Amino acid sequence: MIVLVYFILSFQDLRAVYLYHYDEASQRPRLPTFEDIEFEPISPLGKDKAKITAKNLNCHEFYKYALNCEVEAALIYNSSRKAPPTPEKIGDWCRSIKHHINCAIDWNSDCNDVTEQHFNDESIKGLMHVDSSVCDDEWFITQYDQVSDCISRSGDAWEGCYRTFTDVVDREKNKTNEWTHYQTHFKLCCARAKFRRCTFEALFESPGSKCSREHAVTLQKYSVFVSSGNVHQDCDHNMMYSECPGGDPRPSENTLKRLMNGDPDEMMISKGSELHHQWRILFLFYTLNLSRYG
Repeated sequence: MIVLVYFILSFQDLRAVYLYHYDEASQRPRLPTFEDIEFEPISPLGKDKAKITAKNLNCHEFYKYALNCEVEAALIYNSSRKAPPTPEKIGDWCRSIKHHINCAIDWNSDCNDVTEQHFNDESIKGLMHVDSSVCDDEWFITQYDQVSDCISRSGDAWEGCYRTFTDVVDREKNKTNEWTHYQTHFKLCCARAKFRRCTFEALFESPGSKCSREHAVTLQKYSVFVSSGNVHQDCDHNMMYSECPGGDPRPSENTLKRLMNGDPDEMMISKGSELHHQWRILFLFYTLNLSRYG
């Protein structure tokens, strides 16, 4: 009976990892802050725009300003790789994200009444979602600090998934400013789900990955957060994934079951371990959101 319950919890963990239910922050233990990672504060968005101090920008040179923001952010991160940043580089990666956010908010606040050229608010909200979910989450950063080997083994495959994903997203977004229009929304959500399927397979199924299940879970969470930043839309409701180009991109239950039957040694997790506690939380969120799958 205990083995059966354990199998169920483990299976639901893998399913929940793909189904993106990671809102358990309120249940996480508080950890010490990282004093070695210092970030510039994020400017407010939305109702607080009026409180932002004017930067006296030249509001007639949007493209020059946007390019400068891109270059400055790239210099902060100082890497051309699209794979997940190593734990040693996550601080620089986060500073780059925050710089992008502040650049965009500063322009939109200063130049709103001067020009119609502006940064898309949904893009800003997407970046802020990534910043909040990854950079400002001490618990997640602590887990991420352990994934160096997993990144080195699966980074190339992950990067391939991401480049394909962003190519599709950029192409669709460049067609129209109405990203929530049904046809565009549908294609963006399909691309997001396909990317998550791709990283899921690269981390959990690829023979060359050899990531521990715990580290693969952490990197799949990262994949979910990043893809939600690129496509910051509600893709959980009124989506016919079976109609996506190439078919339903979500993994089958047989795939998840096969993963759970893969390595018996990795299933020997002590009752009090943090991963076991994480599985229980993910299982809870899976049962609350069961109707979203299938």
